[in-house]
Amino acid sequence: MGEIYFLFWLLQILSLVFLLPIKDDRGRFRSFPAMTIGLVVLNTLVHVFVYYFLPGLIGQDAWADVMMQMLLVPVDITNGEGLGALSMVTSAFLHSSWMHLISNMFILFFFARKLEDVLGPLKLGLFYLTCVFVSGVGSVLAEMALPATQGMVPSLGASGAVMGIVAAYLFLYPTQRIRTLPLIGVIPIPILIPMPAWVFILYTVAHDIVGAMLEQEIQAYGYTTLVGWFAHLGGVIAGLTCLYLFLPAEILHYRHQIGEEV
Repeated sequence: MGEIYFLFWLLQILSLVFLLPIKDDRGRFRSFPAMTIGLVVLNTLVHVFVYYFLPGLIGQDAWADVMMQMLLVPVDITNGEGLGALSMVTSAFLHSSWMHLISNMFILFFFARKLEDVLGPLKLGLFYLTCVFVSGVGSVLAEMALPATQGMVPSLGASGAVMGIVAAYLFLYPTQRIRTLPLIGVIPIPILIPMPAWVFILYTVAHDIVGAMLEQEIQAYGYTTLVGWFAHLGGVIAGLTCLYLFLPAEILHYRHQIGEEV
């Protein structure tokens, strides 16, 4: 139990202050971030349609059944039930609340528009879907191994894919200075704290690692946190590895050249 208490309080400390990225020093965009904005709009439209229009069109009971089909339930995927692996994609475009949606879309917009400068709109869209799928696979594998829930708890949200975008930004711009606004809960602290991208992202990933470790420990006692820690970490792995499949060759070879920006 001592390890659980340690992880719990460490997670509380890491969760106490949320660093909201406000600006970096990359300057102007090379092109209009059409795919980035398109992903934000698509996620928002799906949220509005699913929660405000679909129940009235098909009825509450049918809506609940449709929602369960679209959520990511690891045990359903391994058993070939429901939508199967397709639910990794459908669940990534669903969010539990407006706050859940807005937080994911803000982070996505901040980091993806810089990535779109490098990849272009088509490759960014394909990379985003790759992160969706890989983070979903990571979530399924990890959740199925948990002793209490055994992959039966549904999940939703774009967090895994968004963390893939954040990790890709880290690969391209590790020393880029990001100005962050500290939030204690929802209360902003009126001061901008600059830090290198690797510090900001390491802080974020550390939060997920501690959360995943705590999840494993408390599952042994029959409890769960209901947070997709493993999807987040799967997204990070996807962003750092799958990005190689999409980057132009010249950036892979010369991204560290002095005086050049990717």
